[in-house]
Amino acid sequence: MMQGQSIKNQVYEGILKDILDGVYQANDIINERTIIEKYGVSKTPVREALVQLCSEEVLNNIPRFGYQLTAILPSQIMEIIEYRKVIELGALELCFFRLTKEQIDELKRQNEEAVRLIDTRDSKIHWEANNLFHRTLCSYCGNGYIQKSLADAMNICTRISNQYFTKLWNESKVSDGTNHVNLVAAIESGDLELAKAILINDVESFKHEIL
Repeated sequence: MMQGQSIKNQVYEGILKDILDGVYQANDIINERTIIEKYGVSKTPVREALVQLCSEEVLNNIPRFGYQLTAILPSQIMEIIEYRKVIELGALELCFFRLTKEQIDELKRQNEEAVRLIDTRDSKIHWEANNLFHRTLCSYCGNGYIQKSLADAMNICTRISNQYFTKLWNESKVSDGTNHVNLVAAIESGDLELAKAILINDVESFKHEIL
C-alpha cells in the first residue's frame, strides 16, 4: 500500500490498475472477498472503492454475485474519440507556437522508440507508446485540467484496447506510428493547420482500427 493515501483510494487505484493492465477483461466478475484477501484490508474500504468504480460506470454491481467489468460499446467508442479530439486539438492550439526544441526532441525520441517496437507483437507495448506520446504532447499546454481530462479519456481508451486487442492483431490493423512522425514534422515546420489535420486523423485511426 502507498503512503499518504486513504485505504479506500489505494484499493481503488489497485483495482483500476489491474483493469487497465488487462488483468480483468470485459464482463469479468470481480469478487469483493477476493479483493479483501488481495489487499489484506477490511470490507468497508473495498466496498467503497468498488462503489466508486460503479459510479464511474467502470463496474456494474450485480447483487449477490459480484462486480462486473462493463464492456465498452461501439457508440461509446465514437463518443470518446470525439471527446479526445476536442481535448487534444485545444491543447495543441494552446502550446503550438511556444513548443521548445527540447519538447520537440522528446516527441522525436518517443517516435524513434516506437519505431524500434514495430516488430513487437505485444499490443499493450504499442498502446503504451501511443498513450505516452499523446499525453506528453498534451502536457505541453501546461493546463492541469486539460491534462486530467485527457488522462481519464486515455484510461477509457486503454480499456477499449484491452477489450478489442485480439481483433486488432488478427486483422493486422494496428497503426505503425506514421501519424506521430508526420505530426512532429508539421510542428517543426510551424504549420498548425496541417498538425491539427494529422492529429485528427491519428485520433480517429483508433476508432477505425477497432470498429
